[in-house]
Parts: sequence; structure tokens; C-alpha cells
Amino acid sequence: MKDIIVSALFAAAAFGQTATAPAQPTFSTAVLPTGFAVFGEFNQLGTTSKWSGGLSAMYPVSTSVGLYMTTTGDFLPQKAIDPATKKTFYAISGSARQGVHKTIVSTGKFVFLAGGDVGPTFAQPNGVSGSINVSFSSSFIATGYYQISKVFGFIVPVRMLYVSGIGWNPIAEAGIVINLKNLPKATQ
Repeated sequence: MKDIIVSALFAAAAFGQTATAPAQPTFSTAVLPTGFAVFGEFNQLGTTSKWSGGLSAMYPVSTSVGLYMTTTGDFLPQKAIDPATKKTFYAISGSARQGVHKTIVSTGKFVFLAGGDVGPTFAQPNGVSGSINVSFSSSFIATGYYQISKVFGFIVPVRMLYVSGIGWNPIAEAGIVINLKNLPKATQ
């Protein structure tokens, strides 16, 4: 009888155990900040300068689905000739684009997004004073973002511009993002 009681106690103790699933790896999801970025870019097909720069603002639309918007302005120095004095100088052309981006991968401090942007481009034709060419620009963008600290992040977007009759031209950008929400509070 003693053996039956001991066996019943062991069976009851074993029955009370709960099986646990094997541990799954967990990834913390990083949420991009409402930020302001300053970047440089390289365009291999640039006619007057292959290097340019820009400013960009990024802001979350829906962090639960990883959707972000960007507003970007590029500035490109262009070598030009003043028609009156025939002196060469560097004029600035630019573009303004609005973009939508979706988080594809988010692990710890790294986020990868895919999206696109559209907007106008403004440039003065060489040797034509007082006129501005306005064209439309659109691109697909793959963006890597790494959070360096609470205030600073590093961003590497690659814009893909389609060139008619040739194919896709990648434009590499790299810059620093300032997280506006985590800036130190002003004191009086």
C-alpha cells in the first residue's frame, strides 16, 4: 500500500507540472524618432557636381504598423556662367520631396525601411538669366537607420532614380538624425 501511495504522489506531482515552450529569440522593436536629418549624397550621373546635400524631417504616422513620412529638400551646387559678365560661379538648384516609408526590419537599435518619395525639382538652365526649369522627381528608397544615442542616429538612404532608356541610378546618401523629442529641455 505504501508503494501505491508514493507512486500516486509522484504521479500527482508530475501531473501538476506545466510544459513550457522552448525560448524564442526576442527582438526589441525600435521606433524611429520624430527627427531632423542633415545628409550628404553622391550621384554618379551628376553633370556639374556629383556631390550634394540636403535636409530631411521624419515623423511617425503610425508606429504600430511602422509607417513614417519624410519631407526632404536637396541642394545641388551647379557650375554656371553669368551671361552678363561671363564669370563662372556656383548656383544652387534644389528639390523638395514628400515620402512614405514602411518598416521592414526592426531589431534593437537598427531599423530598415522601404518606401518612395515624389516632388518638384528646380534648376536654372545654364546661361539663361531669369528662368527656372521645374521638373518632377520620384524615387524608390531603401533606408538603414541606426540609433547611436538617445539624441543622435545615423541614416543611410539609397534612392533609386529611373533614367529613361538606361535603367536605375542609385544615389547614396548618409547623414545624422537628431531626435527632437529627446533633446534636453530648455531651462530658464
